[in-house]
Amino acid sequence: MTAEGATEPEDMKIRECDPPRVLRVTSHVGEERWHLDLVLEEQGGVTTLNFSQPDIDPVAAESVGPGWEYYLDRLVAAETGGDVGAIDFDRDYYPAMQEHYRTQAQ
Repeated sequence: MTAEGATEPEDMKIRECDPPRVLRVTSHVGEERWHLDLVLEEQGGVTTLNFSQPDIDPVAAESVGPGWEYYLDRLVAAETGGDVGAIDFDRDYYPAMQEHYRTQAQ
């Protein structure tokens, strides 16, 4: 996997895969490890994606959380024909969401 600005691909280890409901992976970048959990839940014909990053350091959460919000909103825009370029990280996500994620990670 590669991300915006990354020069080297990341190794991803699948910790759990229960199609089509659950995917839990661990991202490996150097010595850093991120656990990423994606769970689909259907209720009344509506499917919701629950995305979480367990065990994140509360200090890191204040910048990582807004980053995930940004990327997920860009995904929604791309999938629905929205203007991906109109989604502005600096204006709408960081530092605007910093305190919320600091509180959530504690």
